[in-house]
Amino acid sequence: MIALFLIVYITLVLVIYKLLRVRPTARNIAVVVSVGVVALGVIVVSWSFSSPLTSRLLVARFVVPIVPQVNGPVTKIHAEGGIPLKGGQDLLLEIQPDIFQNTVDQLTAALEAARRNVDQLKAAAIAADAGVRRADALKGAVDAELQVATSAAEANPAAVAVLMLQQVAQNQKAADAAVDQAKATAAQAKIASLAAEETVRSLVAQLANAQFLLDQCKVYAPSDGFVAGWTVREGVMAMPTPAAPLGTFVDTSQVAILGIYPQNLLTNVKPGDAVEIVFKTLPGQVFPGTVNSIIPATGEGQLMVSGNLPSAAQLFSRGLLAVRFELQDQELAKQLKMGTAGVAVIYTDVGKPLHAISKITIWIHAWRYYLLPI
Repeated sequence: MIALFLIVYITLVLVIYKLLRVRPTARNIAVVVSVGVVALGVIVVSWSFSSPLTSRLLVARFVVPIVPQVNGPVTKIHAEGGIPLKGGQDLLLEIQPDIFQNTVDQLTAALEAARRNVDQLKAAAIAADAGVRRADALKGAVDAELQVATSAAEANPAAVAVLMLQQVAQNQKAADAAVDQAKATAAQAKIASLAAEETVRSLVAQLANAQFLLDQCKVYAPSDGFVAGWTVREGVMAMPTPAAPLGTFVDTSQVAILGIYPQNLLTNVKPGDAVEIVFKTLPGQVFPGTVNSIIPATGEGQLMVSGNLPSAAQLFSRGLLAVRFELQDQELAKQLKMGTAGVAVIYTDVGKPLHAISKITIWIHAWRYYLLPI
């Protein structure tokens, strides 16, 4: 459209000079050139702000370091590099499980023994409760006997009656002591039973932790994706150290299509604006989409928390921000290769007549990728 404007403008100037028979002079030629340059500049600036275009397009994906949660020698590597995997289903590698299996077996046996101990202590508690009831019954009989002896001693205060009364009183004290002892035994049995149940719960938790560690000996794909590369071989000791991952896993379940723009050109851009994108890997095609968001941060503006003051000479920004796009064709987005480059143009609500320039430009780029390798 800029070329068309130049052609029309030059033709119009030539027609004016011809029809009006204006004699070219340095002054009027300078005026004509100045007007053309200003008009062209206005068009270019308005076009840049109404439908900003960038050739700095990038298809990015999340990369996950493969770090196990247990340590041990790697016994088998299942996944091959670049082969698509299903998250949570496909196995990446296995770590020797013997030590963790032994721990599970030991805790399983201890848990069974603890549960049997709980059953025994519950039975003992039941027996102790029965002993309390039996002691209460005996105490009731002795109380009744004491009442009879007291009545007999009051009616016949002979030495035999008095002696009998004293003996029954001693029996009552013994019965009271037996009741107290039975209650104490029952309380101890209940406490022992509760303690045994707590031991069972503790062993259940320990067994769950041990089983979890045993399960971690098999490392599965964290999501849909593929292994980009391994840094270990079978027999190498695996360690749960983030600084030394076993390999690199590329997550293909999510894709980020990013365009880098100067900050001032994003003045009129907002989420939902229409986008057209061309990928180098798919020349001759233009794909529609929308603006997802303008990422409101850049690494150049990051200050690290430390005891050192930042140097003013090190603070620098190129004034660029990233815009995230969403393709209408989500299946295509999932198939795009990581690192794919291209061109993208955003159509804002401002200067819509100038959008034609970008539409022509984006198609030029689409066909240019057939001809040029870069």
